[in-house]
Amino acid sequence: MKILRPISIVLIFCVTVILIHRLMGLGTAPVPNVFSAGFSLDSAIERGKAEKKPVFVFVTADWCAPCQQMKRTILSEPSIEQQIARDFVPAYVDLEKQKDAAERLQVFSIPATLVLWDGKLVARMEGLIPHDSYQKWLEAAHAQALSDRPFLERASDEFVKNLNAKADANEAGGAEGDGGAKTDLRVSPSRAPDVKPPG
Repeated sequence: MKILRPISIVLIFCVTVILIHRLMGLGTAPVPNVFSAGFSLDSAIERGKAEKKPVFVFVTADWCAPCQQMKRTILSEPSIEQQIARDFVPAYVDLEKQKDAAERLQVFSIPATLVLWDGKLVARMEGLIPHDSYQKWLEAAHAQALSDRPFLERASDEFVKNLNAKADANEAGGAEGDGGAKTDLRVSPSRAPDVKPPG
């Protein structure tokens, strides 16, 4: 009888934690609607070539809390969903289920957003950032992908310049929501990985 009491307390505690976790919207978020086509990385690259569109890649994992927050908020906001659907071919990469794709993309930190053109990296952002900054980044990455020098190994300075010009234009126009802060961009000017399938 004495042993049942501690077990029941632990059981009640565990059930309470699980219920609070679920009620607060924690846990694994659903895949945002913009990825409903279900493109793999390879099929998105092929579709991007056919449609002459850059590929938008979101790399995530179920255990990544910032990834789940990003899926629930930024990637589920109508303006971001519309922008991605209009300007990109979206690919959703689960780090745990698609390790080969994550390795090809050289993703070491998540959440990660990448933009590819013809299977090569154009822009990369890691981490969770505010909506307005993310939207500006997407606009600059799209413009960079369609430019005559899209790849990071040749154009990282140009990409940063384009992004800062967009941020400055929005600040001058009295953009709301970002508190007048400049967009923080983290790009890697190192050699852009070729993410075409091996072989």
